[in-house]
Amino acid sequence: MTAARLALAGLAVLLCSCDRRAAVTSCDDDIHGVWVTESGAKWSLLDHGPTLEAFPLFDDAVAEGAPRVIDLQRTDKLAGDVKRRFMRGPAECVAAAPMRIAKCKDDTLQIVVADPQPPLSFAPCSWGKPAESRVEHWRRE
Repeated sequence: MTAARLALAGLAVLLCSCDRRAAVTSCDDDIHGVWVTESGAKWSLLDHGPTLEAFPLFDDAVAEGAPRVIDLQRTDKLAGDVKRRFMRGPAECVAAAPMRIAKCKDDTLQIVVADPQPPLSFAPCSWGKPAESRVEHWRRE
């Protein structure tokens, strides 16, 4: 292989290995992509500007419950809900818990989140005490 071909091959490898996304330094940045929690769970985050959605990329179903879905709004803060649909026969209850992205820096998100709790009863849906909030750190994959 000639020196020119080696140089071109090296340049091709270098260009293909570069991440062309801008680093996340602020919550105003486009933060779409795959994010990984401290426990290794992966989430797909879609950034539509004023709204964001996130979906689990792992088996997130629970007994009588579908996987969680996250809906956020970008206003003066980045906040919204984590939702989970629970079903028992034809009865359906959608549980929601608050979530906010408190900090976006160095391709890391600091998230304050609570888990949606299953209903105490179906038809009509009734709820118990909400879950406690916790802080999670997600890093961009």
